[in-house]
Amino acid sequence: MSIFGSPPSTSLAASISHIRASRDRGVRWLLDHISTSGEPVGARERNGWARVPWALAVSGESDAAARVVAWAERTQLAADGGFAPGPALGSGRFLAYPLAHFAIGAWLTEHFDTASAAMIALRKLQDPATGGLPIAPPQNRSADLHDLLSTAQVGQAAVITGQQDIADGVYRWIRELLELQPANAGSRFYTFRQGKGLLETPEKSLEWLSITDFSLPRQTYYTPGMAAVFLSAYGQRYRLEQPLDLASSLLARNLSGSAAQVDDLASVQFCKFGWGAAALATIDTTRDWTPHLLQMVDWFIARQAVNGSWSPSVFLQPQPSDIDRLIKTAEHVMEVNSILGALGAISARQTTDGSL
Repeated sequence: MSIFGSPPSTSLAASISHIRASRDRGVRWLLDHISTSGEPVGARERNGWARVPWALAVSGESDAAARVVAWAERTQLAADGGFAPGPALGSGRFLAYPLAHFAIGAWLTEHFDTASAAMIALRKLQDPATGGLPIAPPQNRSADLHDLLSTAQVGQAAVITGQQDIADGVYRWIRELLELQPANAGSRFYTFRQGKGLLETPEKSLEWLSITDFSLPRQTYYTPGMAAVFLSAYGQRYRLEQPLDLASSLLARNLSGSAAQVDDLASVQFCKFGWGAAALATIDTTRDWTPHLLQMVDWFIARQAVNGSWSPSVFLQPQPSDIDRLIKTAEHVMEVNSILGALGAISARQTTDGSL
């Protein structure tokens, strides 16, 4: 039985139309929250804008995307290519994740020097022995803790920007993470490593982030999807089959889990499953991902506000700010755009009459 509980509610053509409209509503909200100078809402308080250029660039708003990158170049970046101290950098905790977002956005807007500098900063953070990316700055006691979300996202940025050695290290880290999973893990998935090992007994503050239990509600269901996105890109770029097999096996963790992943309107923790399925659907024709993608169209739209924005999971942030909405709307715009692209490719494959 599908975790979605019922077949897709609309046809392929209707879903394409619906998800395009959803994306465009989200884009309009983003545009309304960026000043003419390129400064996003809340940027003087904290960094909620790192993914905004990426989301706008893939959605056809190249001028607005480049405006945000140019603003960041003027005011938010350090000499080493990373974020400058202050609101942009924050505490530096989980730094690699947003910096990889920004590197991709800079690359897509053809600010190649800025993107390359950000990748140099990320290269310095990557553990040369394992390929993982740390959750904390090097001077922090948690610097030897590496997480799947950050590591896979940096790997995706490395594939896009042509940094194969970084991507190779990320692939090695993820492959070993999967090999290290305990035989008695059941529905639990451990997503942090400590040095070369697996982090199985995290401190309380990291427990929810580092262990996903697919049998329980309100978990970090997004980690397989993020890994699947990187593995799909890596396998496609370097013509390797094993990464694609690993990507599919990771999404299978979601598909064999609880329906609580998809039927809880107070949670958006499942979003990256749609992104991962879209990445695989584009290149893996041995399995039909179409039903899952059509159901993800409904999933995203059900959680989108009338004004076009998305918010974080209500159970985590019951009163989100515009900064919180900026983070989540930029993410979901990018994800629904990926689903739109995958559905377009599926539609083209289904068209056999050769007409224009």
